[in-house]
Amino acid sequence: MYTNIQKYGGDFRNVLDKEFTTSKNVTIASGYASLDIINAFEKPFIDIAKKGGSSRLLLGMAFYEGLSQKKLDAVTKLHNTLKPLGNNSGVFVTNGRRYHGKVYQFDKDEISNIYVGSSNFSASGTKGNIECTVPILNENQKVDLVAFLNDLYSPSYSISIDKAEITVPGKKKLLSKNTQKKWENLYKYNPETIDYAKYPNFSIDLTRVADKEKSSLNVYFGKGRWSRATGKIKPRNWYEIELIAGKQIRDNQLYPKGDFTAFTDDGYIIPMRTQGDYSKNVRSLNSLLIFGRWLKGKLERSGALKKYEPVTMETLEEYGNDKLTFYKLEEGKYYMQF
Repeated sequence: MYTNIQKYGGDFRNVLDKEFTTSKNVTIASGYASLDIINAFEKPFIDIAKKGGSSRLLLGMAFYEGLSQKKLDAVTKLHNTLKPLGNNSGVFVTNGRRYHGKVYQFDKDEISNIYVGSSNFSASGTKGNIECTVPILNENQKVDLVAFLNDLYSPSYSISIDKAEITVPGKKKLLSKNTQKKWENLYKYNPETIDYAKYPNFSIDLTRVADKEKSSLNVYFGKGRWSRATGKIKPRNWYEIELIAGKQIRDNQLYPKGDFTAFTDDGYIIPMRTQGDYSKNVRSLNSLLIFGRWLKGKLERSGALKKYEPVTMETLEEYGNDKLTFYKLEEGKYYMQF
């Protein structure tokens, strides 16, 4: 094993240095990578590909969490050099699900050395942090891991980085100017003017969709959309949500059908709509983002949710509420509490 502690196998970086110089093919699938490691192994990646081998690097979190401009430039440059060399060489990102594993495959003439553990393809993962990464010795496990990696690199789970629109944190606004204007122009009122407790109500249980990475609360982590403007695939908007009401809720006579107005517990007046089959989809009118900006915004301000992390049971528990409750004030008007 390699832990980055001398008496327990030493630095995993030493393994990488050796494997890159003696391998015909290299496949790395890591949640994260650091700029210094990308730069350090740029030439070894290219050398292997130039000799007719396959050089592949997959970054499992980049599509959803983004990359710094310098890191994006570095992996784009590496991909553009590797891709013309063939053998599926290049840099890839997962699309549809985040990947947080760390697997390293190095092919020799007749054997493959495969390592699995906690070490990201980074300076801290291969040298700085205390980690634990082990070589796989069982041949059946090796066969399974090779199959897993090939599937991970397939179109079912990933795309090459030149086909992905990668966000550079801080450079891209979460809401377009048009949507931001809609948000800022929402009418406001004083919530203290509504004695909501006296009105009949129903609730949507958010625990049904929490922890499901591509649920209606976590649409952002689903497959990206093709952008006509860039010709690339980009993640869906962070604030895009659309709750799905179950049959028991839809059968409640209080449940709205069609357009309605929500008076939120923090003073916003949001035009809403239920639509789709049996009016099961609960969303903000004209834009999915307004509802998401309100609900996710509350989670963010409470400290329970960080941007580009999924809403989970733990998120709701830390927030202190796992239900979205609608109090019917009159036909087409509801007090919305979360």
